[in-house]
Amino acid sequence: WEQKKGRTVFGVELLAAGSHRAEALLDDQALSVNALTLDRLKALGVRGVSLSLHYPMLTGAYPRAAEYRAFYRSLAAEIRRRGLAIWVTMGSASREPELSRITTDYRGFSRERFSAGLREMAETVVADIRPDCLTLLSEPDTQTRNTGLAFSPSEFAAVVKRVARDLNRPGIRLGAGAGTWTALEYFKALAEIPELDYLDLHIYPIQHGFAAERALKAAEIARSHGKGIAIGKAWLYKSWGRELNRISPVEAFGRDMYSFWQPLDEHFIELVVSLAHRIDAEFCSFFWMKYLYGYIDYSADTERLEPGERMKMSDRVADENIRKGVLTATGEKLKEVIQP
Repeated sequence: WEQKKGRTVFGVELLAAGSHRAEALLDDQALSVNALTLDRLKALGVRGVSLSLHYPMLTGAYPRAAEYRAFYRSLAAEIRRRGLAIWVTMGSASREPELSRITTDYRGFSRERFSAGLREMAETVVADIRPDCLTLLSEPDTQTRNTGLAFSPSEFAAVVKRVARDLNRPGIRLGAGAGTWTALEYFKALAEIPELDYLDLHIYPIQHGFAAERALKAAEIARSHGKGIAIGKAWLYKSWGRELNRISPVEAFGRDMYSFWQPLDEHFIELVVSLAHRIDAEFCSFFWMKYLYGYIDYSADTERLEPGERMKMSDRVADENIRKGVLTATGEKLKEVIQP
């Protein structure tokens, strides 16, 4: 890397505004909670925030869709008021209740219906949020797990093509991508889509060169097709090699909140920031922003809790520290390494 900082805009996922929270977004306090969080993130030094929006929430047929649209219009105004960039990633809703409260039934689903729904959502996002960057779809394996649909590289690219074709998006950069743990063929197929401006990397597992060599190869594919590169989501995945294809996301994410991980989370942040500079990423967003503000300690009592209960416990700790403006050492590390 040689310590040469580039143009990368660093930010975090605005978890309190993710569509996975469903009706909690319509609570009277939701907008003010997110506004305070934005103030804290601005003080931290981030220059952008990511929003994850899941099908079918912003489609016209979804219950209370007009209210969700109003929330995101107001939220976008709050973000812009603070001079922050907005990055949106679309996808499907998780089936695990610990990870999503969106109610939907994917039985009898088809790639054509998914494409049409994502296109409708993309038009809504452009009209209401007007993000700087819109990642139309990522993580094909996650989409398969959520919807039950198979996505080969060509099938995944075909869905993205249908969503992107003739989309009116003045000034908004379009992207799509995959996790660095998936085959490079996905990046090759996406790189052939002329409407895309960048390829989006998601970095979680670090085994087998997923956090370095695979990312560098994907960046080379993007550059060779005249496209930019971004790191749309990143956090250290707490699993060992043999678990990678066996452990559920709920179980893995149910480990993240323990404070003994803090030194490794700091190292991971340093690695990804360095990587972002190395590949000259357009933007880089860290996913589990709550651990910038609070962890819980491992004990016999917390070990006995179900993963979802531990997640809620860590949410409460982080929420309290966000109100107080208290950072963890991980948060302090991010503040240090993203300084201009």
